[in-house]
Amino acid sequence: MNKIPFVQHLRRLHSGVFAPFEARRPFRLWMTGSLAVVMAASIPIRDVDDVERSGSMRVLRHSRLGVAETLERLESAARSAGLSTLAVMPGTRSVLVLASSVGGTPVLMERADSIPTMPLGLLVRAGGAGGADILVPSMAMRRVALASPELPQAVADELGKLPILVDRALT
Repeated sequence: MNKIPFVQHLRRLHSGVFAPFEARRPFRLWMTGSLAVVMAASIPIRDVDDVERSGSMRVLRHSRLGVAETLERLESAARSAGLSTLAVMPGTRSVLVLASSVGGTPVLMERADSIPTMPLGLLVRAGGAGGADILVPSMAMRRVALASPELPQAVADELGKLPILVDRALT
């Protein structure tokens, strides 16, 4: 008999097909303003190499500007969209965590042993050919957050508009 991990066993439909990824609920999703939680989620993202990060982050945009100026423009665009800055960890791999207009930032854990993910967190790193790359959590994790009933609608709207906010910051 094939052994199926417990979680997959629970997700299996009567037809024997696994439920689609979007139907999964995260292990935990909450809104927080706690800097301890933000740091717990930010530090591992900054410290892993690009190969490891490629599974959890994706490049959203490339900026012709340096890391510091890109961060400043992102913060300004966020303020004009009604968001605020919850935390900034500057450096060559900077992390900018935005707070929603309703307060706090969403934090998501896919499994009990996974690293927390912040869908409103942006990693800004020096680009290979100059400028800066802006990375966001993977689309799979963002879809899970957006599908979660625990996520306030205003935050879901802000999360959906994040690429537009980044575009506005870079023009």
